[in-house]
Amino acid sequence: MASKCPNCGRQLKWYNIKADCPDCGISIPNYNWEARLEEDNIKAEAKFRKFYNTLNKLKYSVFGTKLRIARIVMSFIPAIGFILPWANVTSAKDTLSFDLLGLFTDGTSTLDFFGIFFKSIGDVLSAMSGEGFSGPVSYIVLGFLFMLLSVVAIVVAFFLIFICFRKPKTKATVVADAVSLVFAAIGAVMFILSGSKSAGAAFSIATLNFENAASGVLWGSFVYVALLAVALVGNILVAKAPVKSDEELENERLERVRIKEEKEEQARIKKEAARLEAQKKAEEEQAEKIRKAKEALAKKDKK
Repeated sequence: MASKCPNCGRQLKWYNIKADCPDCGISIPNYNWEARLEEDNIKAEAKFRKFYNTLNKLKYSVFGTKLRIARIVMSFIPAIGFILPWANVTSAKDTLSFDLLGLFTDGTSTLDFFGIFFKSIGDVLSAMSGEGFSGPVSYIVLGFLFMLLSVVAIVVAFFLIFICFRKPKTKATVVADAVSLVFAAIGAVMFILSGSKSAGAAFSIATLNFENAASGVLWGSFVYVALLAVALVGNILVAKAPVKSDEELENERLERVRIKEEKEEQARIKKEAARLEAQKKAEEEQAEKIRKAKEALAKKDKK
């Protein structure tokens, strides 16, 4: 129950439980219902407009132009670099290959190394500290970690395309791509530097033991860096490209709706015409059958 009568302004008490005002007798729930209905319609239209604006902006930001479609492909391409061989460590005993699934190289793969590394991370950090963070273990592990950070950054960059759709010219994806590219480049440099430090040396990384070791960067790192550069270029081009306003996007949506409705109406008219034609044909066939039956009956009566 309202605290005041909307018609006469009477202060209502808690025990005034009837729908009608005790003074003026107006039905409080139905008072000025037409105006309130119109107000509700205005609010509903505003909500629908906001919803369509959001949907228009999402579709446009992600797939709205050929460049933006190409950007999606270019941003996804670096995923190929995840499975390529980044580096390896070979020795007379164990072999470590930073090849995600071990498809291109032999030895312990990146996927297997994950479990080994994180189970013995304390021992690994101790080994790195013992060599002053400038020995073979340090360079190999840092190369691995920077590559992982690069993967995380490029995945974030990909999802930022969808998260930041309200700002089609956002540079957040460019920044994330650039960070990923820098991390990958640093990782590749770490693997290169590990070559001179590990040549002929003996050391351990977690449970892996290397004797007369050799390490270095592999071709996959350079391919991965190149793919990251492609993704970066795609996002830079999109950030610099002109964008359409909310009004333009809404007008285009309304035009698509109009064209769709016209096609549906034409299809309905065509279907109705076909139905009427079929009905007319059926009636003509039925009339023809009746005529022939009457003729046959007339001939029979003459006999």
